[in-house]
Amino acid sequence: MRPRLGKSGDPREIELKFQLPPGSRVVLEASPVLAAAEAKQHHLVTTYFDTPDHLLDRTGLTLRVRHSGETRIQTVKSQPNERGVAANRKEWEWPISQDQPDVVRLEKIRALTMVATAIKDKLQPIFVTDILRTTWLLRLPSKTVVEAAIDEGSIKAGSAHEPVSELELELKRGRIEPAYRLAAELQELAPLRISSESKAARGWHLRTGQTEGGHFGQMPKLGRLIGTATGFREILGGTLGHLVANIGATLRGDPEALHQMRIAIRESRAVLQLFGRHLDAVAAERFNAVLRRLGEIFGAARDWDVFCLETLSAAKADLPAQRLEDLNLVAEVARQFAHAAVADTLRGHDFTALVLRLAIWAEAGANQPSTLGDHRMGKLCSVAAEPRRWQGEAAQPARRPAVGGAASCVTKIAQETVF
Repeated sequence: MRPRLGKSGDPREIELKFQLPPGSRVVLEASPVLAAAEAKQHHLVTTYFDTPDHLLDRTGLTLRVRHSGETRIQTVKSQPNERGVAANRKEWEWPISQDQPDVVRLEKIRALTMVATAIKDKLQPIFVTDILRTTWLLRLPSKTVVEAAIDEGSIKAGSAHEPVSELELELKRGRIEPAYRLAAELQELAPLRISSESKAARGWHLRTGQTEGGHFGQMPKLGRLIGTATGFREILGGTLGHLVANIGATLRGDPEALHQMRIAIRESRAVLQLFGRHLDAVAAERFNAVLRRLGEIFGAARDWDVFCLETLSAAKADLPAQRLEDLNLVAEVARQFAHAAVADTLRGHDFTALVLRLAIWAEAGANQPSTLGDHRMGKLCSVAAEPRRWQGEAAQPARRPAVGGAASCVTKIAQETVF
């Protein structure tokens, strides 16, 4: 089935990805929605290519050739835009007849012409995935079609390798909300853990030993005439995308990624407060309470990062070496305990459930504003200017902008946000 098209006319891939703990596959396959659909199996061997200086990776692109039986498919993907929970990226595909990339195909795509010229005759294999994929084509409400895929296998980069066990839900047609609802339904049956890391990102980590590091939040893109509920979805979707994008690096212990996750949690709470007077009070407080607990867990780990990595380093000139060594040992133990609590939280049921339920609430509200709260969530706003980039560094709580009867206007809320 042909990929969805973005506003630019470029084909796009929109998908949700989840890591599967041991034993999850059997539970998922027995679920009513998968058991009622036809399962198909595919053996996929995929080689990822780049230049010796990693030009494609540096420009945010991946190039791969996948073969299944006698079929060869060449694919180029961009990095996801991270403005929502579901990954949303450009994707171009061509059937080819050989195992090596056909760069001429890229030259015919305007967005890829310059890249094609730069990589010609320079490509080499970087890493390989060997996957047994089982797929189900699911027809969901609102004329939505989703392909569910369970992937099991491995990623190999030289002598390094790691296992793959994941579920992907790819939107083929329709709205993303039913896909979120399906994910939430399956997550109640099996301990799925939401993830944003592609196999390509994991392959690069194996190849280089380097993590992607922290991802910064992106400014929401709002049209000049936008419904308040739609604006709520776009802004909250951005904070949730910011949160999910940093999961992998945080689990690998990256301090900046942890810091970005803490910022994203605070941003999400700020959105609930800013729209609070017009949101359903019970639902908003329930979500805010869980976000507040997450903030406490992530905040403790961030505080220990700052103390161990910055404060103690700065104290070298003022403390005797022995005292500094003793203090550093005690502090590092506390830091490791705090990071373990973060990892347990990210791998637990409640974190993924929160992300999915917030996404469902915002998506449902954009289509039926009354599900979010009072009648003002259904009003239109005229956007006079792009909102400024949010700054999530300050420790101040979000304040509700005093804009009288136009309190629900998305632009004023975004422009007057204070963190």
